[in-house]
Amino acid sequence: MTKHYKDTVEQLTRAYPNLSKQLKKSAAYVLEYPGDVATLSMRQVAARADVPPPTMNRLAKSLEFETYNAMRDVYRGGLDVFSPTYPSRATELQLTHGSADLEASIQGVKSAALGNLKHLFDSIDRTHLQHIISSLTCARNVFVVGMHAAHSIANYLHYVASMCFRNWQLISHKNGEIADQVEGINADDVIIAISLNPCAADTVRVAKRAYEVGAKVIGITDTRTSPLATYSTDLLITPVHSPHFFESYIATAALVEMILGFLVADSDQEVIDNITKLERNRTEFGEYWPEQ
Repeated sequence: MTKHYKDTVEQLTRAYPNLSKQLKKSAAYVLEYPGDVATLSMRQVAARADVPPPTMNRLAKSLEFETYNAMRDVYRGGLDVFSPTYPSRATELQLTHGSADLEASIQGVKSAALGNLKHLFDSIDRTHLQHIISSLTCARNVFVVGMHAAHSIANYLHYVASMCFRNWQLISHKNGEIADQVEGINADDVIIAISLNPCAADTVRVAKRAYEVGAKVIGITDTRTSPLATYSTDLLITPVHSPHFFESYIATAALVEMILGFLVADSDQEVIDNITKLERNRTEFGEYWPEQ
């Protein structure tokens, strides 16, 4: 049976939590640096992953490849999926390395932001995204959770979606005890969990609870080794490269906007009616600053 890059990555993501310590170490490197697997020798990859070369062979066999080279061939076939990040990384390094110049810093931020967006739009699986939109459309309820820095993205997603749909709920400490908010989740629901590494513990706990009761969990995170990936039935990876000390949420915000746009585009007249009614109520209550 012919194996494909996407299927191999999904298989490794699922297997990752249960691997031995050494295999987990090698798997983490393979998941984070697929380009190295495609372009470097097994010994070079093993050295960078800080594991003995035979460990890479064991990892390949655990994924049902006869040899490491067979796995590498699959990764070579997926080069077009992950290569777009390399030019943006190189450009950012040239612009910012060893320079305190304001213009160079601005260009570094610009390069990282555009690189993240390009990688997101170039690599996202259109068929998978449409499947996610269908799941959200058919869900009994949609719960959104994101803590710490991801809370603002989760809140935005819920705020806009709630203008259109009446079955979206935000799980937040501001809404009471987390345990009370997830108590009624069942297999007919969908949870969108947003968390970048290091993942917020409560977000992972909510995803785990939903996953265990059979709900669909759409995990939005930045790595396939994220603890959120373990409990996601559908995983969306967003690039977070930044010249600063904190991760960039630009691609994550763009992904959320994309999901919202497709949801509205695939909806019926009821959504338009909901938005119209909400805007009328807001106007009547004077929630907008009056026009001058």
